[in-house]
Amino acid sequence: MGLSIGFLLRKDKTNKKGETPVFCRISYQGKRVDFQTEVKIPMDRWLPPVVKLEKNGDQIFIKGTSEVIKSMNRLLNKMRGRILNAYTDLLNEEEEVRLQKLKAVAKGEEEKGITFLEVLTRSANRSGLRSGTQRKIKISIQNLKLFLRDEYGKEDIYLTDLLKEAYKGFDIRYVGWCTTKTTIRFDGSTRLPKKHQTAIKEVRHFRQAVNTAVQLGEIRTNPLIAKFKIPKDERPKRVILTLDELKQIMEVDLSDKRGMERVRDCFVFQCFTGFAFSDIVDLKPEHLIEQGERTWIIKERVKSSTIAKMPLLPQARFILDKYKDDPVCLSKGVLIPVITSGNYNTYLKMIAEYVGIDKHLTSHVGRRTFATLVYNAGTDRSKLKEMTGHTNEAITEIYASLANETIAKEMDKFEGLFTD
Repeated sequence: MGLSIGFLLRKDKTNKKGETPVFCRISYQGKRVDFQTEVKIPMDRWLPPVVKLEKNGDQIFIKGTSEVIKSMNRLLNKMRGRILNAYTDLLNEEEEVRLQKLKAVAKGEEEKGITFLEVLTRSANRSGLRSGTQRKIKISIQNLKLFLRDEYGKEDIYLTDLLKEAYKGFDIRYVGWCTTKTTIRFDGSTRLPKKHQTAIKEVRHFRQAVNTAVQLGEIRTNPLIAKFKIPKDERPKRVILTLDELKQIMEVDLSDKRGMERVRDCFVFQCFTGFAFSDIVDLKPEHLIEQGERTWIIKERVKSSTIAKMPLLPQARFILDKYKDDPVCLSKGVLIPVITSGNYNTYLKMIAEYVGIDKHLTSHVGRRTFATLVYNAGTDRSKLKEMTGHTNEAITEIYASLANETIAKEMDKFEGLFTD
């Protein structure tokens, strides 16, 4: 379908004076856009959709000979002419014909659309977003404001500006600025250069937000396409525990250190279930399902919304039984008394030092330890994917690649640990 331009009355918008607004409708290749013109008339003045022409070739839309009526007809004809000229120019320049562009031209406006910061703000506020992710996007927005100020002298830019020559390589330039420049924030504090992995993650937030804008037709293509590699010295080391290290943590007496004991138990539970910290925070009795002779933990993962299925091993059952009458668990309706993630990792560091393990323990080490040891015990990747709730086997493969000869030799001990 080619271009079609029409004008119509919107009877549902007739005002108290009896004036009905005239809308313009532009249609192209099965899509259309309607928008209100400046013309409002009594309905009986509108001519039926039969082309009537003035001597100069202009179409007559509204009947009447007064100067007011003539000016209205001229306005609608001028609008139609603008659209046709813009359409012809786009075809001649082999550019994409976008209805929003034609609409802006018809109204005598410069098409600007949504700004980059508006797109990112919308991304940060989308429903279902985890609070941690939302916080990271908002930090990215603040950094982008500083970058625009420092590098372009702008407070914001229109999203379509990214397609202009002046902003070519925007993402590459941002990573360079982010990792090398020291600047003053708007509150007067100093922002120091960040690691490449931090800058790259922020660019990913930008790219995701612009991809959504492409899907919504607000920009025709995403110009943020640069590929980045994190330098080897910045790549995070994936820490896992050996079975001996795990047993050390399990067996150490922490009865006189209540906070450390609770964190230790929570961590051990991760090592025997593969659940992430965010998944055990709200682990509830309804997530325990009896099937045959086994008790299973079946729960939707917070991060991916996939279902994780895990048989409740004796070591994990022991921890749940230990806290079944705990006041914190009873008041919150949960199975394990979990503290905040920041304090959790702080306690894990203290536990590692107390036990004498020279490894940087975090909440995710428990999940990694489980996945790696179970995989190396002979569990199929597809089954491990189902247990851990990974979205695909490629993620599971990351854990499998951590195997080494030491872990492989400990599989017999690991299987015994499961059945003790």
